[in-house]
Amino acid sequence: MAALRQLRPTRRGLGAAAVVGLALALGSAFGMRSLGAVVVPGASALLIGAVQTLRADAPKVDRASIDAGFPGDRRTVRVTVESSAPCTVVEPVGDGLAVPEGTTNPVTEAIGHGGQFEYTVELDRRGEHRVGPARCRISDSFGLFSAVTGEEEAETVLVYPTVYDVEARALSRLTSGGGGTDRSMFERLREYTTEDTMGDIHWRASAKRPDEEFLVAEYGGRTTRDRVMIVGESDSDDADAMASAVTSLLTRLDAMGRTATVVVADGECTSRPGGSVTALRLLARTGGGTVAAGERDRADVYVRGQGDDVTATVAGRRLEIGPERDSNRQERTESIAPTETGTIA
Repeated sequence: MAALRQLRPTRRGLGAAAVVGLALALGSAFGMRSLGAVVVPGASALLIGAVQTLRADAPKVDRASIDAGFPGDRRTVRVTVESSAPCTVVEPVGDGLAVPEGTTNPVTEAIGHGGQFEYTVELDRRGEHRVGPARCRISDSFGLFSAVTGEEEAETVLVYPTVYDVEARALSRLTSGGGGTDRSMFERLREYTTEDTMGDIHWRASAKRPDEEFLVAEYGGRTTRDRVMIVGESDSDDADAMASAVTSLLTRLDAMGRTATVVVADGECTSRPGGSVTALRLLARTGGGTVAAGERDRADVYVRGQGDDVTATVAGRRLEIGPERDSNRQERTESIAPTETGTIA
């Protein structure tokens, strides 16, 4: 037998009860037997409707799993309902998710004796967010009474941090120069840039052109760094900017075919090219905080977030992370999902 539930008359039920009550009152006052043709069917319908609503099994709601994604992505939520009585499903969409204009929140769908419906949600903010739990409002076949059954389980939707543009040249130098350079294999001279160190300058060649820019010697035989370690820290309540910066670096390194180890207060994860999902899940959930001093000292890239601001440094130099300027975003994240863009101050 179904669990005890609160029974409520619908507008139709209230109208039917009023008609039956009026017929009883008139019959008592004037003795009109013909009113029995109204009272008996009406009272029987009310009784049957109440019993049917109270005894109906609670509907079963199944919701397909919802894929994780980045802010701005949209997901279709598919809900399947099995019900022995006419049913209306009411499903709330939690904070961090949004429904398109024209869709109500909570989503309400009359499903009859069972079936399937779907609606769209937009991923809005980093973190774990809920769809549901669904409440089912069942009624009898006459529509005279309704009752709300127990809530079903909610579905969790994971939203990754926002991805921003990364200054690729500094990362390229980091990943290509980590293993050292064979200086016996000279390649060419080029003009000095702000990305070069004083140790890169070819002083003898530069002395021959005192009025010109310094020259930098490039050598062959440069080995590649097998793994880049990214360490992220932030105030406990200000993790969003830090997580976005680390995610931006991670997706850029993934596109470059480099392995990255991500270290944040909530854990550590190594991400190989094409396998960033586990690290992205960690960054979606991290609440910020600090890491051990030893981990911070070993970082190839150190990210510090405070409030809405973030600084990222590579070998003591600030790394620029800003809005996308070209179409590289799709190329860098095609193995997981497209993202929205923004600015980290």
